Amino acid sequence: MGEAVPGKTRVRLRENFQRYFLAGLLVFLPVVITLWFLGWVIGLLDGVLDVLPAGVHPNSYLPFAIPGLGALVTVTLILFLGILTRGVATRRFLAAWENIFVKIPIFRGVYTAVQKLVQTFLGQSQNARQVVMIEYPRKGIYTVGFAMGRAWRELERTQDTQLVNVFIPTTPNPTSGFYLLVPTTEISPLDMTMEEALKLITSGGLITPNDKSRRRG
Repeated sequence: MGEAVPGKTRVRLRENFQRYFLAGLLVFLPVVITLWFLGWVIGLLDGVLDVLPAGVHPNSYLPFAIPGLGALVTVTLILFLGILTRGVATRRFLAAWENIFVKIPIFRGVYTAVQKLVQTFLGQSQNARQVVMIEYPRKGIYTVGFAMGRAWRELERTQDTQLVNVFIPTTPNPTSGFYLLVPTTEISPLDMTMEEALKLITSGGLITPNDKSRRRG
C-alpha cells in the first residue's frame, strides 16, 4: 500500500504536466507563429528600401537601422498611390505608363499576368471569381479553390466541353498552388467569400466561416 500512493502521485503529476503543457502550447504557438509571420513580412517590406541609392537610403544618415521603416514607407507609398488614382489626370498618366509596359516584350507577359491576378483577388468585383469545390486530387476527395473564369476557347476545343480556370491554393501558403482546367459540370459553387475561403485554407480547416443559413434565420 505504501508504494501505491507514490505511484498514483507520479501518474497524477504526469497527467497534470501534459495538461498544463498542452494548455500553454495552445497559447504559445499562435503568438510565436504570428510574431514570426509579422517579422517575415516586415523584413520583406524593409527590403524595398534596398532599391534606393546609397545617398538617399535612410540607413546612410540615421544612427541605427529602424526595423519596420521599409514597411512604413511601403504602406505610405501604397496609400499615396491610392489617393492619386482618384484623380483623372493621374489615371490618364497611369494608363499611358501601362501602355508603355505592355509594349515591352520582356515585361508584357509578366506584367499582364500579375496585374490580372491582383485585380482578380483584390478587386471589388466578384464577377470574375467564385469560391468552388471540386473533386481533387482523386475521386472521393474534395478541395476548395477559386474559379477564375471560363478557359481559353482553344483549350475547350481539344476536349469538346466547357472548361473553367480553377486555382487551388496550398496550405498554409495560399500564394502558391495549382492551375486546373475543370469541366463546369464538375464544379460546385460555394456560398463563401474569398476572405472566408482564404482563412479556411490557410488554417487547414480550423477557421471556418459562420453558418450563413443560421444567420439568415
